[in-house]
Amino acid sequence: MSNGNESHDVVALLSSSDRDFLIRNNGDQVKIDSLKGKKLGLYFSASWCGPCRRFTPTLVEVYNGLAPKGDFEIVFVSADEDDASFKSYFSLMPWLAIPFSDSSRRKHLDGFFKVSGVPHLVIIGESGEVLSEDGTEIIGEHGVEGYPFTLERIKELQEQEEAARRNQSLRSLLVSQSRDYVISSLGRKVGTVVKLFLVSHV
Repeated sequence: MSNGNESHDVVALLSSSDRDFLIRNNGDQVKIDSLKGKKLGLYFSASWCGPCRRFTPTLVEVYNGLAPKGDFEIVFVSADEDDASFKSYFSLMPWLAIPFSDSSRRKHLDGFFKVSGVPHLVIIGESGEVLSEDGTEIIGEHGVEGYPFTLERIKELQEQEEAARRNQSLRSLLVSQSRDYVISSLGRKVGTVVKLFLVSHV
């Protein structure tokens, strides 16, 4: 498996001698060279895998959140056992995939990245360098906030979380970037000072 200092040619990595394209779940073909200069997530997954099926909706949410940037793409590398299972599972995904028929390329990628279990998400940078092999953990823990999924970004998020823990306030516990209110027992939004009652049961 490569290290983060080594760059890979995306076309060579994802293509085969008779295929220079990836597919969408509607059958459209997308030239692999159109991915040059983008960050990539190679998503090793399978429909028979329970953790995969639980993680995929989270990945879809992150993918859709990053879509407006136009610089991140995911490629599904299936570990399914038959074409019907592949197609059914792939129908849930808005990104690209290596055709199920190209089993030799899928197996090559499994071996190249030493994939020992699924789900497994490898993040590749714009220049073809491996940024992280822990994409599932990063996205599971940080979601879209983990972008661009570099070690520096993860370190930054961890430092922010540690600082937040040291300086916790009621506001920091109850609000987020997208919500600065709480809901009253009557269903009303409350954006003013909130009194928190802690009841001790004896």
